[in-house]
Amino acid sequence: MGHHSAHAVKSICPLVLWGILSLSLASALPAQSESRLQPFVNALLRGRQGAVIVSNPMTGEVLAVRNPVAAFGRMYPPGSAAKIVEAAVALEEGLISPRDRIRCRRVPELLGEAYRCSHPRAVEAFTLATALANSCNYFFAALSTRLTSSSLAHGYAVFGFGSPAEGLGVESSPGQVRVPDEAGAKARAALGEGTVLVTPAQLLLAYSAVATRGAAFRLWNASSGKMNSRRLLRQVKLRSEVFEVLGEGLEACVQSGTGQGAAVEGVRVAGKTGTSAAPHRPGVTHAWFVGYAPAEEPEIALVVFLERGTGTRDAAPLAGRILRHYFTFKGRKP
Repeated sequence: MGHHSAHAVKSICPLVLWGILSLSLASALPAQSESRLQPFVNALLRGRQGAVIVSNPMTGEVLAVRNPVAAFGRMYPPGSAAKIVEAAVALEEGLISPRDRIRCRRVPELLGEAYRCSHPRAVEAFTLATALANSCNYFFAALSTRLTSSSLAHGYAVFGFGSPAEGLGVESSPGQVRVPDEAGAKARAALGEGTVLVTPAQLLLAYSAVATRGAAFRLWNASSGKMNSRRLLRQVKLRSEVFEVLGEGLEACVQSGTGQGAAVEGVRVAGKTGTSAAPHRPGVTHAWFVGYAPAEEPEIALVVFLERGTGTRDAAPLAGRILRHYFTFKGRKP
């Protein structure tokens, strides 16, 4: 009997070993680009003040993080990266339709020269999607007059701003959202300035909810000892048409708008730039890019925040390098 057992073990061993090997290969392959991502992000951000989080929007798993204390615990004005909130509220409440247009006159009446549009002069009036793509301050300041301060504040809350984006065992700030009734201050809040302060992690989760069409998962990483800690944090409930328009605007932003530095050849990237005035530091601007890819079936989301610079010139190109690195190791040649 012992002889037969030994023979059986001998004959089955190669199959068992192959099964174990193929299982370990299967689990290692998707992680390969992820394990190479952290050192790449570290090198990219060396010498720069800021924060980066790269995650899987479908699970909340963090693939790379740089400066988690700032990413979760420090709050900054989000600038134009917050325009998705006003856009969603206006669409959801029927205050604008996807086909409605507003002609950009460069300098918003409510806000003056400080908020002059920096995008190329537009030949035709913008729709909501093309205004998002070009980050038109004039359009969003004009649109803010249609919203009440309470509906805009509610929109920020729906996307998770004002609630800490807890994760990775780091102390998390709830940020600060106050939308004044006065028209100019409300317009500034709609543009992510003035009385709105967010953490990079909150912004990442807001865009992750657009990527998944509603679900935002708690951020976690495998080193916490649990293989899968996927847990729904919130469900952002918007009409499917609203998600479609937001997605269209964010894709166009990377294809032909302010976020072109984040483009990856052969991959549909969706995202948004932001450039915000640094509080109490005259003349200094913060730089943001936040987005996800591939747009049709997202597997990576990221936020890039730099304490100095602009979204278009500084944050979007850094995001593009991270995305191209990721997709190269996923076997897609960008």
